Amino acid sequence: MVRKSNLVPTSAKNFDPRKQLCRNNVIVYSDYLLVKMEWSKTIQFGNRKLELPLVKIKDSPLCPYNAYNRMCTLVPADVDDPAFLIPQAKGNKILCYSIFQKKLRDILEMCGLDSSKFSSHSFRRGGATWAFHSKDPSELIQFHGDWRSDAYKVYLEFDLHDKLSISRAMAEEIPI
Repeated sequence: MVRKSNLVPTSAKNFDPRKQLCRNNVIVYSDYLLVKMEWSKTIQFGNRKLELPLVKIKDSPLCPYNAYNRMCTLVPADVDDPAFLIPQAKGNKILCYSIFQKKLRDILEMCGLDSSKFSSHSFRRGGATWAFHSKDPSELIQFHGDWRSDAYKVYLEFDLHDKLSISRAMAEEIPI
C-alpha cells in the first residue's frame, strides 16, 4: 500500500535517496522484511518514521519476502542504491515509474486482464480493500497505508454479498 513516490522515481535523474526506497531501507529478517521510510506525502519533515513489516507468505508465488530476496540475488547492488534496479549490460538501471507501469500493464495483459483498468495505485486501493475484508482494524489499515485521515475508505470496494448483508441486517432492525 506504499505510494509510488516512495517506491520508484519518475525518472532516473529524479531519484532521491531520502524519498525513494534504497536497499538499506529494507531489512531482511528470518521471516519478514522491515521497510523503513523517513519521507512520504504525509511525512514531509522527518517528524516520524514509517516502518512496515512484510511477512513471508508460505507457498505463495506473490510472497514479497521471497520476491525481494530473489531480486537482490539476481540484481546485486550497494546498500545505498535504489531498491529496484533493472540489470543492464553496462550496470544496473534505476527502475522508474514509466517502466514499472508498462511492465505492470504487460503482465496484466498476459493474464487476460484489461490493463487500462489498473495502475500502481491499484496496489494501494486493492491493499486497503483486502485488509478491510480480512477484518483488519481500520487504524492498522490507515497506518499501513500511511494515510493521515480515513480517506482510504473511499477506496474500499464491496461486492453484492456485502451490500446484501447490510441491507438484510437493516431490514431485521425495522420495527413491525
